[in-house]
Amino acid sequence: MSAQAMAIPPSIVPADPSTDPAIAAYGTKIQVLSNASPEEFTTIAGMGDLTGPNVTLGEIETTSHSTGIPHKTFMPTLIDDGDLSFPCYFNPSDPTHSLYSPYGLENLLQNRAVTKFRLINTDPSKRTREFRGFVKTLNETYPVQGICTKATTIRISGVPTDVAAAVTLTPAEDLAQTAAGGPATVAVASSSTMSWTPISDAPWITVTAPLTPTTGAGTVNYTVAASVSPTPARTGHIIVGDKSFKITQAAGV
Repeated sequence: MSAQAMAIPPSIVPADPSTDPAIAAYGTKIQVLSNASPEEFTTIAGMGDLTGPNVTLGEIETTSHSTGIPHKTFMPTLIDDGDLSFPCYFNPSDPTHSLYSPYGLENLLQNRAVTKFRLINTDPSKRTREFRGFVKTLNETYPVQGICTKATTIRISGVPTDVAAAVTLTPAEDLAQTAAGGPATVAVASSSTMSWTPISDAPWITVTAPLTPTTGAGTVNYTVAASVSPTPARTGHIIVGDKSFKITQAAGV
């Protein structure tokens, strides 16, 4: 049979990875606050399959006699951000598990401690959400043919918020753009595991690179459009990680 005859039918050809929106879950992390000042987070070791956050929206029935329609009506109430649950392949010597570590799962549960956690996704931007929560359950199992495991549940108490990459910009701002405009650069330094993508908030400032998420150090290239009279002096910004890079351009001529 010819090679052409052996071709995979188009209907079962795997999706092109460049167009498939799915991302692999392997490498997802939960981190716990391990130092308060400066804030530092440590990845919880030995985490298995993760379920959650299981967010739900509460509801209340608003059906009344005056609706004139025999169907129930509802309105939304409060959002419950739920919890995270996972098997923790337990090692009592690991500081993220230990009863004797201030940020160990056992220690947090026994002290009924509410602390900060981070959930880090595996997408290119390494989306990171931070939330307050507490260790709700640690269910231990020790199978003869198996490993020590603690089924762990972390209750989310508060709104998870997205965390931007911590960066340092050099220069810190650009306050001397002439009316002629033109290309310019700003250096980015970052030791964060999260990525950053520069975004302009003004139509006359165009970011030319990078155009995809970047992790660590890098350089932002941008172009400022020429300003013509009677345009007054104007200010715009490029958002890079947790910083706002201010750009001020002189009045148009």
